Amino acid sequence: MPKLIETHALTFSYYTENKEEILALDHIDFTLNQGEHIAIIGENGAGKSTFLQVMRGEIYPSPKNGGKIYWYENGSPSVAPLSAREMCAIISPKEQDYYARQDWNVNCLEIVLAACSNDYILYREPSTKEVLQAVEIAKQLGAEYLLYTPINKLSQGQLRIMLIARALMKKSPVILLDEPLNGLDEKTQQLFWQTLEKLAACKLDHKPTIVLTTHLFPLPPFIKHCYEMKQGRLSLIDNDNQSELLKIAEQYRQIPKEHVEKKQDQAMEIILENASIYLDHTEIVKHINWHIQPKEQWTLIGHNGSGKSTLLNGILGFLPIAVGGSITRNWYQNLQAQPVPLTVLDNIKEKIHFVSDTLQTHYTFNDTVTDVIFAGFDGNIGVYRDKTEEEIQKIQELLHQLNLVHLATRPFRSLSTGQARKVLLARAIIGDPALLLLDEPFSGLDPRNKQEIKEFLEYKIAETSLQTILVSHLESDYLSCSTNFGTMFKGEFSVLD
Repeated sequence: MPKLIETHALTFSYYTENKEEILALDHIDFTLNQGEHIAIIGENGAGKSTFLQVMRGEIYPSPKNGGKIYWYENGSPSVAPLSAREMCAIISPKEQDYYARQDWNVNCLEIVLAACSNDYILYREPSTKEVLQAVEIAKQLGAEYLLYTPINKLSQGQLRIMLIARALMKKSPVILLDEPLNGLDEKTQQLFWQTLEKLAACKLDHKPTIVLTTHLFPLPPFIKHCYEMKQGRLSLIDNDNQSELLKIAEQYRQIPKEHVEKKQDQAMEIILENASIYLDHTEIVKHINWHIQPKEQWTLIGHNGSGKSTLLNGILGFLPIAVGGSITRNWYQNLQAQPVPLTVLDNIKEKIHFVSDTLQTHYTFNDTVTDVIFAGFDGNIGVYRDKTEEEIQKIQELLHQLNLVHLATRPFRSLSTGQARKVLLARAIIGDPALLLLDEPFSGLDPRNKQEIKEFLEYKIAETSLQTILVSHLESDYLSCSTNFGTMFKGEFSVLD
């Protein structure tokens, strides 16, 4: 089969602000052939995303001892990164972060069509054929209804769907998919796999070759080869050897924790009455009546764009409840104490903490991991005061508990997506909040880290009576200690029995 990408002893390092060298890719020999769709698995920080960035020409190996990478454009080898940009489309957290930070008042159809000229937004008049192709791709993904929605009105999951459509529209020989299912509900995931399977089976001249990084098993049937990335080294796994793949999946199996007796401690009560939330004059959350009792652990489910994240931002106080509705936040020092109403945002941020895809996107401060976690004491983004000795001790304990000690001095923006998510979870936990809002908290985590975080959260809930509201599309994300379930549909909330 014709070659598309080839690497010889590919090595890549980057340096922290303290001039510490971090080896991300270690002497990788690899060939991607046309039509040989591959998957790359591995833990957070193993180098998967970095490898995809090198393949796309976004970063380049050092000219000294960095090895070589070739892109075979029209059958001829090239070492120019511009060749990579023409050959490869990518869906990655970095690309999604870029779009999420913009405030462009352009609709999704324009973003998808802009892929034809390799631009971020549309600068020319598209042809009728291009428009019809864009509509057909969106239809295959079940997202035709989003095409005329402004991108700044999309949820994280909806934005991911549109970036998938954009990558398919580009008709590049290679599609690089860096954890593409994170943040998508089950129905959208199924539509996405179906579309990729059609692409893999079609006989069109522009049929792309797929490179997929994932933490999810089983792998889709169109994957021809599976590689494991470990500490920057790439090794081939026998794709037909199901026992070997199951062995890899088995290492993430849940480890039972011994029971911890729950202490009587602080608690939160949230009362929403006829609560609506508007974004740019559009009603996103509609007339919700919801009473969260002290000590309850809630799981909230619903499709992308149903209003879940908007609702959590309302509970946190970042978005106002519309006139005619109300929200009451009562904090209890213990169940015998009188409730303390929380009405000032600083007091709300002290007792209610938040983790989300959006927070990770907009946390642009390049503080060290230690300082990012420290900012959680005040619910801030960035550091504005000195640490106390007690706070330093708590941070050190949490770094050890979450296996983050080796990252303590690393700049936050140098972390992989999964590592950054783990740090933000630590930031949310550090200040001993009464209520933790978890908006797709495990998105981007490999199975081992996901299980580790789930077990840690369940341990904290048992030990301190921490309350949670978890938003997720995946049943495997639900905490075993959940006591109540709710669902969102088109902005309306209902309790599941």
